[in-house]
Amino acid sequence: MLGKLGQKLAQTPLVALLAAAIGPTLGCSLGQAQIGIMFSLIIGPMIFFGCTYYPWSALAAFPILQKVVLLNPFVYASEGFRSALVPQSPHLSGYVVFGGLLVFNVVFFRLGLRQFRKKAIG
Repeated sequence: MLGKLGQKLAQTPLVALLAAAIGPTLGCSLGQAQIGIMFSLIIGPMIFFGCTYYPWSALAAFPILQKVVLLNPFVYASEGFRSALVPQSPHLSGYVVFGGLLVFNVVFFRLGLRQFRKKAIG
């Protein structure tokens, strides 16, 4: 029981850090005039293909898409919360969720810092 509780408690800050890393990455990568494009071409598809509305296992009928969506960091966030809130629902393994969240946190923090430095210096 403590293992599941610890998993649930650890996923929340990792998802929060991921959101905090994605924001500056996108914000510093696009110009002010491109904010509308960000929502329609980046955020919208990330939410739709981020397994927010359906579990990742529901894509089993589309095996290529099921693998491609694993490049979307929202998949790990939504699957992590799905496993915590609805454990009887099918979801990704906790190890996969933690691994994905950690990897995407590192990637987006590095990208965000690099883009911020470019904006600040140049």
